[in-house]
Formats: sequence, C-alpha cells, structure tokens
Amino acid sequence: MNVRLTPEEQAMLRGERGEAKRVALEKIVELAEILGAEELVPVTKAHLCCGSTASPADFPDGVLDKPEVLAMGYDDWQTLRKCKGLEPKEFQHFNEDTFVLDDVHCTDSFGWEWTQQTKSFYENNMAILQKAAEHGVVVGSTCAPYLAGWVPVMGEVVVTTESSNVLYCNSVLGARCNGGGGITTFCAAICGRTPKWGLHLEENRHGTHVFHMDCDLSTRQRWDVLGFAVGKRLAPNAIPVICGDFERPDTVKLKSFFTALATASGCEMCLIVGVSPEAQTYEMAMGGHKPAAEFTITDADLNAEIDALCHPESGPVDFLQIGCPNMTADELRKVALYMDGKQVKDGVRFCLFTNIAQYAMAKASGTIEKLEQTGAKVLTSGCILRTINVARGAKGIGLSAGKLTICSKSDQVVPVYYGTDEEVCDAAVSGWWEVKRHA
Repeated sequence: MNVRLTPEEQAMLRGERGEAKRVALEKIVELAEILGAEELVPVTKAHLCCGSTASPADFPDGVLDKPEVLAMGYDDWQTLRKCKGLEPKEFQHFNEDTFVLDDVHCTDSFGWEWTQQTKSFYENNMAILQKAAEHGVVVGSTCAPYLAGWVPVMGEVVVTTESSNVLYCNSVLGARCNGGGGITTFCAAICGRTPKWGLHLEENRHGTHVFHMDCDLSTRQRWDVLGFAVGKRLAPNAIPVICGDFERPDTVKLKSFFTALATASGCEMCLIVGVSPEAQTYEMAMGGHKPAAEFTITDADLNAEIDALCHPESGPVDFLQIGCPNMTADELRKVALYMDGKQVKDGVRFCLFTNIAQYAMAKASGTIEKLEQTGAKVLTSGCILRTINVARGAKGIGLSAGKLTICSKSDQVVPVYYGTDEEVCDAAVSGWWEVKRHA
C-alpha cells in the first residue's frame, strides 16, 4: 500500500530537508507500510537512549577496559545507513520542532568513584551525551521524563523507548503513544514523523479486560505488585480497566504500577476509572464494548506477589537501592525524614536513584546533604540494572521495586530481597534483611 504524504513530507523524502531526514523518513515510511498505516503524524516529543549502552555482559570480569562504547541511537543510525548502502555519516540535528530528552544510561551524571567505575569510562559516556546535546537533545537522563519537564498534553503524539513511559503517557496524560524500538524512535526524532496507527487511533483506546479491586491499595508497594497481578492475567494487546473503591493514586504510586505492569506484560495503555482522562466513568473506559474477561484482585493476590519476589530466607545484605523509576525530590525528602538520626552500617552501600532535575531541587532544598550525612548516596541517571558496576561484589541485595528485583535475580547469584522503602532503609542500617512472609 502507499502511505499518503503531505507536501512537506514529500520534500523531506526527496532530500530537500537534508540527507539525515531523508534516510530517517524512508525508514518511517517502511515501518508505516509494514503496520498498514495510511499516513504519518508529527511527533512533538521524543524520549530515547542517547548515552552509552554498555551492559554488565560487556564487562564479565568487572573491569571497565572498553571506554569506546557507542550510544544505542548513534550505533543504530550507522547500521541503518549501512543497510541502505550508504557510508556511515554523522547526522546534524534532531527535528527542530521535537523536544528530545534522553533516557537513563550507564553512569551517574556527577561522578564515578562510588559506582566502582573508571574515570575514562565515565568521561566517555559524558562525551557521548555532550554530542547528543550538540544535536539538539535536552540531557535529562531519566526513565521518568514526566519528572523532568517532558510532559505531553492530551492528544499529543510522542515516541519513547521506555515501556513504563508509554503506559504513563497513554494512561495518565492522555497522550498518543505506541511502544517503539531504538532505531525507529531515533528516526522519528530526526524527521519528526511516526506512523499513525495503534493507540494513535481513538477506536483502539478502549478497555478490553476489567479488573475489580477488592484489596488494600494504600501504599506504593501495593500498587507496585498490582502491576504484576494485573500483567500476568492479560492477553496480548489488552487494555486493562482498573475499577473499585480505592484511594486515588498519586504520581509515585502510578509510576511504580506502570513499571511493574510493563515488566509483566506488553500492555501499553491502562485505564483507571476516575483517574485516567479517558476513563472518568466505567462506561467511558469501555467505549461501548463488553469486556473480554473480568478479574477480581484480592489482598491474597498482592501478598502472593510480594512473597514470590522476595528471597525466602532472612540474611545479610550489603547493597540496597531505592528508585525505580527515578525518585521525585519529595520521595527523597521522605526517605531523609525516615533516616533522620540513623546511620548506614559500615560496609553497607545504600543508594537512591533520581534524575538530574529532581536532584537539583533536592540539593537546593538540603535533602541531598541530609541523606548523605546518614551514609546514603544519591545517584542519577540509572539503577542497579543500568549503572555498570554499582552492585559489583555484593553478597546480598535489597530493593523496593519489583522490576529491579525480578531482573536482578536473573543477573545475580546472591540473594535478592524485596520490600518497602522503609524495609530497605532498615536493612541499610542493620545490614540484615528480615523476611516477613504473608503465608
């Protein structure tokens, strides 16, 4: 099929707006043809990986001796050019009308010593980010761009490689977003276009599976494990509808919920009755459709998820982390209050991950200083899964994010514990994780 192009897009495809936009738009048109999209739509915001894509697998012995690791987007761009028979060549600038913000990467934004990295590895990554900034990227380095000023409004079309961000944009902000791979998101950010399909279309934005809440959802952790309880029960391409008599969730609870939901499923939109702009009522959420399936989530379901995540036997821990997705300045403030008068045990490493914007606010408010006086370390731009070497040498790990717990279990051969933020803080002080089973 032929994709309808506007006069501006036709000019772009002829190379009149530069070679980079031509090559990028060619890829977007190819994608549109594969998806069956009839036209393209302008992209006003893009969120993609611009820092180094180094992973622990690149350094099996823990020695950071390969500083020249390409960023995912740039590497994909060169690969795309080679596939088209073109010589590798640097593009000049992302689309001028697209707000491009970078995702998390492999180092902290302000140092390398605490993360057990080398100066050369850190400096190489920062040089890559500087190059991205020269091409028009706003360096925010976060998995939660809505905490760094990247906040689309209802109906705005955006692209992102972060699965939980897809959910947040569609479900909370009412933006139009489909999940995307690195290279297609990168190309969309260069040419400012993406295929109009999927969740861009109103007819696809209605609930399919209904979940009735008969459980306590008063804490962030309960929303975190709810993501797994819902995700495991979903069919492919389903849109769950969350309904029931529960306290309205805030941003902190929702970002935890969507991160877990994206880990447990391929879900890209979730309608929470009374919260999501397109689900102010149950009828509005369903859009005249009958549910394909209905479920009731109980406290027993959530407790089972907590027990399954946590290592079954109590034991020592020497690496603790809070912050997935990146923490808000207010979350940091609350941890500082909880840790007031306490001290991280000698030999224990306790870190909290936030982003550059929230870090600046927390620092100006005195929160960073208060936390670091307890022996905790506030880091930016990553997590235990992304920040190379940060947990190297740990004999026991304690986390408060279900996503990190599941993924860390596959990477680590040591016990990995899961609990509340407060339980993580307590373990950082004692050096011991006391398991509390629900069954």
